[in-house]
Amino acid sequence: MKSNVQLISEQMDYFRIIAQRSLPQRYKHLAEDLAQDAIIKAIEKVNYYDPSKGNFKSWLYRLTQNHCFDAIRKLNKMDCIPLQGLQLEEHTEIDKSIDRSRLRTVRKAMTHLSERDRVLITYRFLFNLSGKEMSQLMDIPEKQINVYLQRAKDRLKLLCEKAA
Repeated sequence: MKSNVQLISEQMDYFRIIAQRSLPQRYKHLAEDLAQDAIIKAIEKVNYYDPSKGNFKSWLYRLTQNHCFDAIRKLNKMDCIPLQGLQLEEHTEIDKSIDRSRLRTVRKAMTHLSERDRVLITYRFLFNLSGKEMSQLMDIPEKQINVYLQRAKDRLKLLCEKAA
């Protein structure tokens, strides 16, 4: 007979399907990551499963769905950060026209990025948050934040080069 951990590890497709069903359209790109996070969470909390309260697959379903709902709540809170106190440096007129042109290119390129990539780039470059601070806000490990941020910067750079 298989252990619960073995059963969990064999259910990646099940976790992915639940995550995709639980997320609104604008967060569908996070389904894979949330499914993987839910697997880790299920393995960590497998001792809390109580067979008298339902079957194992129902427990996995609820755990994954709740994890997705928690992620949505956190993402929705992030969308509401006020931009008070944001100050730009003084530039000459020539610098301002060049900066406006670059800014338009970057803004246009940002629309083609995923929601997570836009949030990461905004946090790093607009709010000047560290990897640790972003990790706490997004509930993602710091090392993973740094990898996601590097990939987002690479995608943004490529999009900006194509637009230029």
